[in-house]
Amino acid sequence: MKQWYKDRKKDHFYLKAKKNSVVSRAYYKLEEIDKRYKLFSNAVNVLDIGCSPGGWSQYILNTKKNSKVVGIDILAMQIDLGDQFEFYHQDLNKYEEIKNIFEEKYYQFDSIISDIAPNTSGNQFVDQVKSYELSYLSFQFIDEFLHPNGSFLVKNFQGEDTQELFNMIKSKFKKCLYVKPLASDKKSKEIYILGLEKK
Repeated sequence: MKQWYKDRKKDHFYLKAKKNSVVSRAYYKLEEIDKRYKLFSNAVNVLDIGCSPGGWSQYILNTKKNSKVVGIDILAMQIDLGDQFEFYHQDLNKYEEIKNIFEEKYYQFDSIISDIAPNTSGNQFVDQVKSYELSYLSFQFIDEFLHPNGSFLVKNFQGEDTQELFNMIKSKFKKCLYVKPLASDKKSKEIYILGLEKK
């Protein structure tokens, strides 16, 4: 862990985030994906699942001035993102509770994004299984809360279940692909699955 911390202190994107008062280096992952695939070109309402500490929501609200973001996380937010951001301190495992709240609010989203990750244990297999479970919980929101032609982006630690997750997402979208942004640690097993144009 100490070596990881030392390496992170030297990381280009970590230093860039510090310099630009960005809450996390994850900001630059989403920036790259957005610029490459125009993820939010028509997005006004965005759902950010696993939003804490706030890097992805911060990117959207900094660059898409007319957008509104709803965030969900079991962890508290570390920054105040202003009036265009609404936060729900919720456990994704309680999907029915969240669903009821969203239905009462009549939420519908142009894009659903999820950079959610489990607390890593050091056991690669266990971490990958937990990552799949969280990715799947994010996937559940597509049917009821994502507009037709909307987009979906989710992180997953690559493992035996990753292709199964990809196929599920692919079944909901006209286009589906794997993405590995430059700001993603090369040593990390994380990969992003991007679905474009919900059927």
